[in-house]
Amino acid sequence: MKILSLQPFFGGSHRDFNDGWIKHSRHDWTVLSLPARNWKWRMRHAAIEFAQQIETLKSQGQSWDAILTTDMLDVATFKGIANVGDTPLTVYFHENQFAYPIKNESRSVLHYAFTNFTTMIAADRVFFNSQFNLDTTLDGAEKVLKRFPDYQPLDRIDEIRAKSSVLYPGIEISDTPPTTKPPQSPIVITWAARWEHDKGPEQLETFLQKFVESSVDFRINIIGQSYSHKPEAFDRIKQRFEDRIDAWGFQSRQRYLEILDATDVILSTANHEFFGLSVVEAITHEALPLLPNRLAYPEVLASIAGADAHRFLYTDLNDAVEKLQSLAAVPPEIKCSMAIESREQYSWHKRAAALDDAIS
Repeated sequence: MKILSLQPFFGGSHRDFNDGWIKHSRHDWTVLSLPARNWKWRMRHAAIEFAQQIETLKSQGQSWDAILTTDMLDVATFKGIANVGDTPLTVYFHENQFAYPIKNESRSVLHYAFTNFTTMIAADRVFFNSQFNLDTTLDGAEKVLKRFPDYQPLDRIDEIRAKSSVLYPGIEISDTPPTTKPPQSPIVITWAARWEHDKGPEQLETFLQKFVESSVDFRINIIGQSYSHKPEAFDRIKQRFEDRIDAWGFQSRQRYLEILDATDVILSTANHEFFGLSVVEAITHEALPLLPNRLAYPEVLASIAGADAHRFLYTDLNDAVEKLQSLAAVPPEIKCSMAIESREQYSWHKRAAALDDAIS
């Protein structure tokens, strides 16, 4: 098949997903992309821009059997103005605007959530990266629609559900197999996420202070992509815990993998997570997860750790400290078995084949 991939926000997990699938896909791909910035503007204008670019490619004789895009594209507008005929279109939801934690909610926020809704109606198929994402999208759509005064199209939710599927993303797997690495002292913790408020930097600051007060002997890597306006918590963290920080900020791919190899515990404080690629990737390097018992984490961790998933999910700050202290006693064999299971479940070789079949 010849597939056209439209990527309105081509960065981070969106880019990793697109590139990973294509690298391991049996299909032929054309990619049109826009830079990963100004996401609200991308949702407004990307349909117009892609329609123009497609017109140019079609004039050069190009055609496609299917179109793939993401939740950042206004698909209803795109289909209305783009010359793509009846070419089937699949939208992959990496996240959704119904469940995004908003600092200062305003009525304008509903525009982006409603765009997600009309996108799902206009798409031929809808893929989600987790059951949590699917559920929060459709439950959130119902709640938002009930806020409108009349003509609430609630019946369309069942229509969307019928054409929706959960298809997990993949990760690149290291060539080095797991080797039952022993725990270290001090314990090495890694926090890896975008440096934005929805990833919980204020909670991270509180956690680190609690770890210090509880006499936990630890080192910390705080890594990830930052933007021009990062939360102030990061400046406070660097000042207060500088003597415990081994790695800080954005890292090269090679350095990132080296950090994962040296990590004992991968920590998340996120308020917004629809899958958790960095966590799964760390587990493949034999890091033990310490994750909030919410969002997509229980679902994803259950697929790796099974009935033992509860050992790695915390409910509050005190529970996190207790679980962190208990992780030092987890046998290396368990870390190794979780690394092997995560590799088998989420390697791109397996996930790309499933995605190829689904879009076919």
